[in-house]
Amino acid sequence: MEGDESLRKIAKGGFIVLLGLVISKLLGYAYRVIVARMGAEQYGLISIGIALLGIATTLSVLGLNQGVLRYVSFYKGKEEFSKIKEILVSSFNLIFPLSLVLAVLLFVFSRWLSVNVFNNEELSLVIKIIAIALPFNSIREVLFNTFKAFQKVQYEVYSKNILENVLKVLLTIIFFILGFKLLGATLAFTLSIILSFILAVYYLEKKVFSVLKFKTSRFLNKELVAYSIPLLFSNFIFSLILWTDTLMIGYFLPEAQVGIYNAAQPTAFLMFMLPYALLILFVPILTELYAKHKKEEFRVVYRTVTKWVFGLNLILLSIFYLFSKDILRILFGDNYVTASSSLIVLGTGYFIGYIASTIQSLLLVIKKTKIILFNTVIMAVGNILLNIFLIPKYGIVGAAIATGFIFTIRSVLLTIESISITKIIPFKLNYIKIVFSILVVSAIVKYVARFYEINIFTLILTIIFMVILYGGLLLVTRSFEREDAVVIKFVEDKIGINFTKVNMVLGRFIK
Repeated sequence: MEGDESLRKIAKGGFIVLLGLVISKLLGYAYRVIVARMGAEQYGLISIGIALLGIATTLSVLGLNQGVLRYVSFYKGKEEFSKIKEILVSSFNLIFPLSLVLAVLLFVFSRWLSVNVFNNEELSLVIKIIAIALPFNSIREVLFNTFKAFQKVQYEVYSKNILENVLKVLLTIIFFILGFKLLGATLAFTLSIILSFILAVYYLEKKVFSVLKFKTSRFLNKELVAYSIPLLFSNFIFSLILWTDTLMIGYFLPEAQVGIYNAAQPTAFLMFMLPYALLILFVPILTELYAKHKKEEFRVVYRTVTKWVFGLNLILLSIFYLFSKDILRILFGDNYVTASSSLIVLGTGYFIGYIASTIQSLLLVIKKTKIILFNTVIMAVGNILLNIFLIPKYGIVGAAIATGFIFTIRSVLLTIESISITKIIPFKLNYIKIVFSILVVSAIVKYVARFYEINIFTLILTIIFMVILYGGLLLVTRSFEREDAVVIKFVEDKIGINFTKVNMVLGRFIK
């Protein structure tokens, strides 16, 4: 059937990346919990430093990471390997010098930023150390997207999701034992990025694509640059959007409030995990289908993956609504429970926003990068204005409202634009059944949870119960379709267990 092989590839890539992301999030949370336990103010300082690194990285990458993903995928399909080297060399030639300049500027002006913008001189050392990681972090973005283009996502999982986070936690613990708290956490963060970069370079040259093997005479690929420049502004502005609330809280409120907010923000950002896993191979595969004019398969893959993002993130959103206070208390401590409202608001905004993640990827595939830039500019201006208005009045909840609102606007704009261009409606009527199922599950769990105390163990058991009950209701309401069975078949092949009875049951409920 149309789209089966493509969906299977996406499921395979998503399965590998999801495992890596689960490990990454667990270790990333361990790092954040360790830092958060030494005080909300210290955690706030690290969060500001990470925010500045994220913005500087996006600026120095110039949008070339997404250009590399598209054009390496394209030339790989044509087996034009010298062109692939040309794309990679062009990216390195542009990114490295710019990232080096920005790192020097961050280092030199670290004290000025700390004193005049954030009113805390202690932040200066954090910025200096994190600035060292900037060139390595920027080049990594190109390396990781090269892995995706070659459909070798496991190497990103090994070097970023696993190695970086393992080192981050271990080095932080070692530095803490030696008596270095804020300094130790910052050093651990920077060193883990540098060592992850070294491993990624090794994988590129030895396992994926030997840059040294092929010759190219061109210093820059003009088509790559023309494609990527709109994405430079789009990605930079989007990075500002993601970090604006953290930076503006740091400007308007004490650093402790930054720390408290950054317990809610990365937790809500789990909404990104499942879409990211599914979209790892979505763009390269959709690009190949687009190039081969396979319109029906293109439509099936696009609509099915959008449905997966919606259905999977819906269970996570319901968990936030039911257990926001418990999650923050268990992970970060009692002092961070005040961020529960922010977690719910951010979770809702991210949920609505990331439904449109496949829609934005579709626009990337058909080279509508200027539309993405237009949407992002609207988001950025709205986010800044809303933060200026809401943070002084409502504190960190105001920052969450601003971010949640602009993500909702983004989703609406992308949906309208994509439908007008492609004439493909990404959503299906059976979304109503999925929503009905999660509402029933949430009502049952809310009632049952009144009879026991929520701790780490009961919370995990409750979430497992929710997932099982949710899956059962999706079957009963016939929310599954034939394309969804592709995922079940892949898992069956991957883990070596025959799901004959599961397949028989699923077959009875598939439309």
